[in-house]
Amino acid sequence: MPVDRPDPADDPEEAGDFRPPDGPETPDAAPLLPLDPANRAAVHRANRAQVEHVYAAHEANAGDDTRNATADPDANRGSWTEALPSLRAAWEQHQDRYPEQERATPRTHADGSWSSGEARRLTPEQNTEATKACADIHDEGERVALPAMRQIEAADPNRRLAGLEHMLKGADRLKEKIADALRARPGLTVTQALSIVPDPVRFTFEYSPDRYADGVLADVEHLKEIGLEEIKLKNLWSDEQYKGINSQWRRLETGLRVEVQFHTPASLEAKELTHKAYERIRSTDTSPTQRNELEAFQRRVNALVDTPPGTNEIPDFPEK
Repeated sequence: MPVDRPDPADDPEEAGDFRPPDGPETPDAAPLLPLDPANRAAVHRANRAQVEHVYAAHEANAGDDTRNATADPDANRGSWTEALPSLRAAWEQHQDRYPEQERATPRTHADGSWSSGEARRLTPEQNTEATKACADIHDEGERVALPAMRQIEAADPNRRLAGLEHMLKGADRLKEKIADALRARPGLTVTQALSIVPDPVRFTFEYSPDRYADGVLADVEHLKEIGLEEIKLKNLWSDEQYKGINSQWRRLETGLRVEVQFHTPASLEAKELTHKAYERIRSTDTSPTQRNELEAFQRRVNALVDTPPGTNEIPDFPEK
C-alpha cells in the first residue's frame, strides 16, 4: 500500500503542477545534425547502455553511501547531490520501459457541463458553482494565506517558502476531486465535496537539517497564531517511501483547507523526484510488476535522504 502523502500534482498546464527537477546542465555543444535510422538506433543503444551503467553503479554503491553518511550536514548534502544523477537515470530508464499513459483532458461543454474522461462529470449547475468556488479559493489563497505564510517566513532567516508556483491546485484538478466525491457520495453539495479536498492551497517550508526540528515545532505554533486550526500532522521521517512532515489545516474564518509540508533540501528533492512514481503507484492501471519496481525506486531514493536530528520529538496530530 502506498504511504499517505500529498495529493498528486495537477496537470502540467495547471497551477499546482510540479515536475521532477531538471538534470545537470551540460556545456554548450555544436548543433546536432539529423541522424539516419541506423545511426539513430546506434545512438539510442549507446544512451541506454550509459543509463544502465550508471544505474548499476548506483545499486552497487547505495548501501555504502547510506552507511558512510555522517552528522555533518554539508557532507550529507554532498552524498545526496552525488547520488542524484544516477537516481534520475534510473527513473528515465523506468519511463523508457513503461511509457506514461495519456490523461483525460478536462473540458467544458456547450451546455455548460464539465467532464474529465468518462467517469468525472459535473452538471451545468454544478460546474457553475464549482467554477466560482475555485475562483474564491484562489483569491483567498493569494490575498490572505500567502501574506500570512510570508510573515512566518520573514520571522527567521533559517527557513524559506519553496515551490510557491505550485501553491494553488488548478481549477480542473479541483473539479476532478469534486466529481470524485459527488460520485462516491451523491448526496453532497459541491461546497461540501470541495471541503473534503485537503490541499486546494498548499505551502512548503524548507529548513537546513540542523535547524529542521526546531523550525518545524516553532512554525506549527506560528500557523496556529495566524488563525489556522490543525487538522492533521504526519511525521513520515521513519517511512521507507517518503521523507518529510505533512500537515493539514483549516482557516477558522472561512473553512479554507491548507496543506503545509516541512522539508529539508534533500527531502524536497526526493519528493519531487519520486512524485511521478507515486502517481503511478496510486493508479489502478499500474501492473503489480511495475508497482513493485516503483516502490523499490522510492525506497532507493529515500534511503539516501539523511534524517535531521530531533525529528522523533515531533509528534503526529492527532497523536497515535
